[in-house]
Amino acid sequence: MTRAYRAAPAAGASRPPERFTSAWLARRLSALTGLALRELQLCVAFSGGADSTALLAALAALRARHRLGVRAVHVNHHLQPAASAMARAARASARRLGVRCRVIDAPVRVARGESPEAAARAVRYAALRAQLRSGEWLLLAQHQDDQVESLLLQLLRGAGIAGLAAMPERAGATLRPLLPVARSALEAWLRRRRMGWVEDPTNQDERHARNFLRLRIVPLLRERWPGLGVTLARSAALAAEAQQLLEARADAALADAVDGPALRVSVLRRLEPAERRNALRRWLQLRALPMPDQRRLLELAGPLLRARHDAHPFVRWPGARVSRQGDRLYATAEARSTII
Repeated sequence: MTRAYRAAPAAGASRPPERFTSAWLARRLSALTGLALRELQLCVAFSGGADSTALLAALAALRARHRLGVRAVHVNHHLQPAASAMARAARASARRLGVRCRVIDAPVRVARGESPEAAARAVRYAALRAQLRSGEWLLLAQHQDDQVESLLLQLLRGAGIAGLAAMPERAGATLRPLLPVARSALEAWLRRRRMGWVEDPTNQDERHARNFLRLRIVPLLRERWPGLGVTLARSAALAAEAQQLLEARADAALADAVDGPALRVSVLRRLEPAERRNALRRWLQLRALPMPDQRRLLELAGPLLRARHDAHPFVRWPGARVSRQGDRLYATAEARSTII
C-alpha cells in the first residue's frame, strides 16, 4: 500500500510572509525608526534587481504623500562584464521613478583564501555607509528568502551565534525593512505595476554557494516545510537575542582588560577559554575589524597568549593583524593582498 506524500507542518507556517504594499512599507519604516515618514531621509542601496526596485518604487510612491527624502546609490564592483551595463540600467530605472541615483565605483581586492563574494560584500557595505549623510538611514533590500539563504550558508560554514544573527532588521543607521517579505511577493508587486528590473547574469551560476542554495536546495526544503522562511527568521531572531547577551558578557570581561588601544594579556589569561574567545571577538568587533576564522581565533586565545613575555608573536588574517608586545595585545587593520 502506497502512502500519499504530505508536507510536514512547519512551525510558523500559519503566519505567511507579509504582503508587500507601499502602505505596509510606510508602517514598517515608522516601526523600525520610531519616526514619522516626513522626518526620514533615506538612502537606498540600489542594484536594479527586483528587490531593490520594489523598495525604491514603493518609496517613490510614498514620497509624494509624505515629503519623504529618498535617493539611491548603486555600487559597481567591476567584477563581471555586465557590471557597467547594470549600473547604467540602475540609474535609468531610478530616473524613471524620479529618484536621483549615484553610481560609485568600488573595485574589489580579494585576499588569498578569501571568498570573492564576501570581499565584495564588505567593500559594498563600506562604500554605502561612507555615502551616508548626517541623519540619513541606509536601506538594504534584503528579504525573507535572502535571510533563509544566509542562515543556511552560515550553518554550512560552521558559524557561531554571531553569524546566525548576521542579518538584523536594524543595525545603527542601517535598515532591512523587507525581511518579512518573500521574493515572490516583491516580484508580483512589480508585475502588477508592469515594472521591469535588471537580472544579474551571475545569479544563475551555481558555482556560487548562495545561488546553488537558492536554485536547488531551498525549493526542495520548501516542498517539505512550507513555513521555512518564517521559521528560520524566528531562529535568526533568537540568535540575535543570544548574541546580545554574549556581547554584554564580553563587555564585562573586557572592562579590566582594556588598556587604551590594547588588551592586557595577564587579564585575558585569567578567563575561561570560552570567555576569552568571546571577549576577543567582541574586542575585534568594537575595533571594526574583520572576524578571524576559528583556527586563527584559537591561535589568538591560546598560543599567542601563552608565548614568552619577551617574544613578539602575531596572528594575521585577511584585513587584520593582532600582535603581542609584552603584556599587551594590539589589533590593526591590514591591506588585503589582491589576487583578482
